Amino acid sequence: MRKFVARIILSALVLAVTAVPATPQQAFGHWGQVWGTWVWRTNNLLPALVTLHIDGTLSVSDGLMFGGLLPNSTTRMSPLHGAWERTGWQTIAGTSLYLIFDSATGLITAWGRARTSIQIADSFSSFQGKMFVETLPCAAGQAPDAPVTCPNPLDPAAKWVAQPNLPKDGFDISATRLAVEPAGPLP
Repeated sequence: MRKFVARIILSALVLAVTAVPATPQQAFGHWGQVWGTWVWRTNNLLPALVTLHIDGTLSVSDGLMFGGLLPNSTTRMSPLHGAWERTGWQTIAGTSLYLIFDSATGLITAWGRARTSIQIADSFSSFQGKMFVETLPCAAGQAPDAPVTCPNPLDPAAKWVAQPNLPKDGFDISATRLAVEPAGPLP
């Protein structure tokens, strides 16, 4: 008898769990939610995919990596990895680090850092903000063991250099939340 009751309870529990929507977004939209994947544009030119993870980390792939918009560029950069935090109900700040490489030699030439401040729209489906981009140059090392030596990017005394070709008050960024599109053939 106990096994029978346990099976009924277990069956009811399974049915209850499967009846709950898979994600809260389906029931409530994105209101109040800042994490997710965003299609990012800087000056309506440079595309990027930005993911704000729920744990406060972020990752970015953008149009300058691996040549992107500038295929003859002498530099390449790695994906960006960083941290973000809420600074208000609809505002967040983030800091990302990435590596900058010489495209001819493949050697690291500098650390890169992007600092952002973002205002989320009332719908929580887009945002606008400012970005500040800086570099922390590496020095030539002793080949072949250490062809370059790079300073610690987390050292408060690190000598970051603002990008000279960007506005000193930051440059405008905007993004739209990536939404689920129904699967199926294109029209």
